[in-house]
Order: sequence, then structure tokens, then C-alpha cells
Amino acid sequence: MATIQFLDAAKSMQFVSEYSKLVLTDVMQKAGIPSILITSTARTPADQARIMYENIERYGIDHQKLLYSRYGDQVIDEYSKYKSKKRHKQFIISMMKAKIIALDPSKVSNHVADPAKLNVIDIAPSSINPALRKLFVDVVQSDERVAKYFGPPKDPAYHLEIPQPEKS
Repeated sequence: MATIQFLDAAKSMQFVSEYSKLVLTDVMQKAGIPSILITSTARTPADQARIMYENIERYGIDHQKLLYSRYGDQVIDEYSKYKSKKRHKQFIISMMKAKIIALDPSKVSNHVADPAKLNVIDIAPSSINPALRKLFVDVVQSDERVAKYFGPPKDPAYHLEIPQPEKS
């Protein structure tokens, strides 16, 4: 039986639909993976700014610019502008959040999109047996219900985007 765990169940579980759980369970069963850990789903603009800040600090500006479109790059530029002025962390995050809101959050990251239309799910690579990771990625990429996938080394997580079926 496939088990889906959540890093922060109280916050994230509500944003993964039964449909997406079915897709994930199917993928896990095909790849022989007993459990996964979901580390992130839908985000507020404040969450997105904080996570972008932390990832810039951890991986660097150039690496993070590979992940985002021109909109996300503008948010990263806010980080650069205020970091060079030696502003404190919370101020920089607040300026990044303001930029996200000004640009339209869903243009910066699909994590901030409407979860009723698109479930965006990050899975911790550490939750998958290293011997099964390639198979997991192959199964995800061949599943037509997953609209977009990217993962290591470009992204620190396995990032899946699953469009939600229209309700009739």
C-alpha cells in the first residue's frame, strides 16, 4: 500500500485533492515506492517569498534564476537589490512578497495558483529509495495526468503539477 505523508499536514494536506492522491498512488505503485513525503503544496505570496529567499541563500541567485520565468527573476532581483544594501532578512522577504503581489502571484510560481484548478506538489527526494528514483521520474514523466515535472539537480524537490478535472 502506498503511503503519502506531509511535512506539514495541517497546512498542506488540504491542498492535495483526492484526484491528485490517486495520481500519486498510481505512480508510486508503478515505481514500487511504498511512501513519499510531500514538502510543499499551495503557497501564499508570503510563503513563496520566504521559500525563494531561503533557496537563494542556500543555492545562489544564478541557480534560482534557472527555475523561474522573467516574473520570478524580478522577485529574485528584489532580493539582490536589498541584500546588497545590507537590509535584514524580514525586510527583504517583505519586499519580495510585495513584488510577487504586484506581478500577479500565479505568474511567479504555480505554487501560488488556484489549487482547485492545479495541484502543485513538491516531494522530498530523500523520501524515495535512491535505487528507485530514476524509475519514479520515468513513471511521473510518462503519466499524462502530470502536466509538468522537474526535479534535481534543477530543483531541490520532485516538482509535479497536476491539473484538476473540471467539476460538472
